[in-house]
Amino acid sequence: MNRAKLREQIRLMRREQPRKLVESKSKQIQARLLSLREFLEAETVSFYAAKRADGEVETEDMIKSSLKKKKRVLVPITDKENRRLIFSELRDYDLELVPGTFEIPEPKSEYRRIVSPSHTDLVVVPGIVFDMRGYRLGYGFGYYDRFLSSLRKETPTIGLAFEFQIVGKIPVGDQDIPVRKIVTEQRVICCRQ
Repeated sequence: MNRAKLREQIRLMRREQPRKLVESKSKQIQARLLSLREFLEAETVSFYAAKRADGEVETEDMIKSSLKKKKRVLVPITDKENRRLIFSELRDYDLELVPGTFEIPEPKSEYRRIVSPSHTDLVVVPGIVFDMRGYRLGYGFGYYDRFLSSLRKETPTIGLAFEFQIVGKIPVGDQDIPVRKIVTEQRVICCRQ
């Protein structure tokens, strides 16, 4: 199956999940993520703010838990003009976020505290489809692949997905950057590139 068809098929499955099921599975994913060595050792974690309308793995509770644990949390701002992600420190999930580019929650302008990607200890990555090697399909604009390519090589990257979003192998291109691990409601996958 080609990338576009695979993306649409899985995206539709994700959107069709009942809200309660998304919340339940997301809590299971959260428990696995928050117990990982990479998370426990990280002082600064870059999360994505989930787009609820698209059925993404929920990150709100993960972010709030991280803030309670006194971790520094970064979230992306989409810079469409330069086709890149800029990360900003988030201190209050409920107060600081509003729908931004592509309706993805982003910090309001008065709460933007830009932080260099070199200051993150862990990146939590969204995706529509992941394969066992850690390659992913997002929305097709390449924002996360460009961001991931700018990180220090040793920076841990972890994708969050529901189990049905995992496939054997995705057709990949030269610009695709794999994650090191994927956390689902059923398991933690250590990716083999």
